[in-house]
Amino acid sequence: MKGEEWLFKINDHIYVVDFQGFEYPHCNCLLVKDDINCLLDNSPGKDDLEYLSKLPIDIIINSHGHIDHYLCNERFSYSKIYMHQADQAITQSADKYLEAFGLKMLTQNPVLQQLYLNSVKYCTTMIDDTISEGQIINLGSTKIQVLHLPGHSPGHCGFLFPDKGFIFTADIDISSFGPWYANLNSSITDYAQSIERIIAMKPDFIISGHGEALIKDNLPHKLTNYRDIIFARQERIIELLYRGYHSLYDLARQCPIYIKFPRPQEVFFIYEQVMILAHLRYMEERGQLIREADRYYLKDGIRPAKSYSV
Repeated sequence: MKGEEWLFKINDHIYVVDFQGFEYPHCNCLLVKDDINCLLDNSPGKDDLEYLSKLPIDIIINSHGHIDHYLCNERFSYSKIYMHQADQAITQSADKYLEAFGLKMLTQNPVLQQLYLNSVKYCTTMIDDTISEGQIINLGSTKIQVLHLPGHSPGHCGFLFPDKGFIFTADIDISSFGPWYANLNSSITDYAQSIERIIAMKPDFIISGHGEALIKDNLPHKLTNYRDIIFARQERIIELLYRGYHSLYDLARQCPIYIKFPRPQEVFFIYEQVMILAHLRYMEERGQLIREADRYYLKDGIRPAKSYSV
């Protein structure tokens, strides 16, 4: 049986439940053992879950409504569960989850839809209360401030530990893939602003929701590079539009986001389309694009900044 000595310790109260690598539907979690015991996000690995389920966890705070951050809530029936209001609906309905991820709009295939729900291990979760921007959660010696950091999802939140100098950034995760915004209600504008907000706050370090948990060295540079992956993708899409790819389907076939589709390709092709749609909306907001029915055209004067291989 694992014990406290196995956890990645930040201080006498705060521990990282570190999930090594990237494996859906799991994430890094943060455990606070204080007057009130708190778990930030709740999709640990099997052995971690066995340990955590033996603890008296008073509250669970989910950073957002994606299953890889609340998968194990049902194992903690005695805990009070918090989440931002904007993400709660998709945790209550499989249909709303499918809709958010584009699997209602972009496919009518019920077999694929069910395959998707099974593969992500979709389940609903009880939500007892909401969290909101600026809210202070007092756990005793430990204080947590809620940071609403939308973009990845409308209700995505991070958590500042103001007395400790770090932020739990959840799915602003500094992964090599870059920002992920494959929900129909994801926002590139919001995502970039959320990353820039973290940079401006100048934390000593961050705890990421996936991959390497503690990120400290060259943090502003890493966050900036992570943000700029969005704009590199944008340039690839502009070049494709310039070269004559004008439908969402044709753009997605060129794979400007994923470059090469992982498996299952049917699901990642939908993710590709949803993320391209986020870019097309962003370009429309900036006056760079004209939409005619289901086709998209660059406005006069909009040209690729440079050539990309796609």
